[in-house]
Amino acid sequence: MTKLCITKNKKNILAALLLAVLLILSRFLSVKTSLLVISFSFIPLMICAIYLGPKYATLIAALGDLIGALLFPFGTYFIGFTISAGLIRFCLWSVFI
Repeated sequence: MTKLCITKNKKNILAALLLAVLLILSRFLSVKTSLLVISFSFIPLMICAIYLGPKYATLIAALGDLIGALLFPFGTYFIGFTISAGLIRFCLWSVFI
């Protein structure tokens, strides 16, 4: 079986596209109530973790939370949520692979 050869430029472009999809799914195409937020923003993170690895998935999770909170806020920003989002993605990747 041949290994998928992805250059660094292709990885960066794919990461940027997945970050854009993550922002759209989490900020615009989600249902927000006072108690619950329903979105499909885990899909780009899952694709990123499968194709690009845990470092890119952690970076995309942290950047998605940071950019989304700065550009499209729906509450106050707390850095602890960004750190926990990145760490959870990294830990989940290392447990399942």
